[in-house]
Amino acid sequence: MEKLIERIAKAPLGAKVAVVVAAAFAVTVLNYFALGVPSLGPSIADMEKRIAVAERAQRKLDQDYIEKQAIANNLNQFRREKELLEQRLQEALSELPDDKKLDEILQLFQDRSMKAGLDILTIEPQAQVSEGFYARIPIPMSVQGNYHELATFLDSVGRLRRIVNVSNLSFDQPKDQSGKVMLNAKFLATTFMFVDPKNAKPAARAAQP
Repeated sequence: MEKLIERIAKAPLGAKVAVVVAAAFAVTVLNYFALGVPSLGPSIADMEKRIAVAERAQRKLDQDYIEKQAIANNLNQFRREKELLEQRLQEALSELPDDKKLDEILQLFQDRSMKAGLDILTIEPQAQVSEGFYARIPIPMSVQGNYHELATFLDSVGRLRRIVNVSNLSFDQPKDQSGKVMLNAKFLATTFMFVDPKNAKPAARAAQP
């Protein structure tokens, strides 16, 4: 070692500078690759750890994004289904309302009879009859007109958005009035309504008129 130092001391200035530079470079490389000296920056091992941590964080973010995107897609689907159900509910309520709306149904009968040329002689709404979650509202009626007028009226009643059943149809003997064959007909028109489950009662049997 002393001989090596002596040779370096006797060497020209350029050689001495080269030796110093080479030694400094060797120390720097050793520190960077083996010792990981903080003052010289992170080592390869530290960089690999940081990359691994970043990759794990990215995978987690990707998974979170996929899950949130799925939730958003489901939410949009739920909203569409809710709108469709609300639309169907409104359609059902028009056929089976949640109250009697007797004035409305009686006015519909009157309008349809006038268009058909039929005269309503009597119309007598009865008390509702509970059937659990819905109730029947019987409406006995008697009308006068010819066969075509009666058929037209009953057909128009069957086309109402609100459900109306016609039963117990009977006729009197036809009569000739000013060259027109007239009939007196009696029947039971029955419409329906929803009943609040809280107020629903067991179905009651009602005597047929």
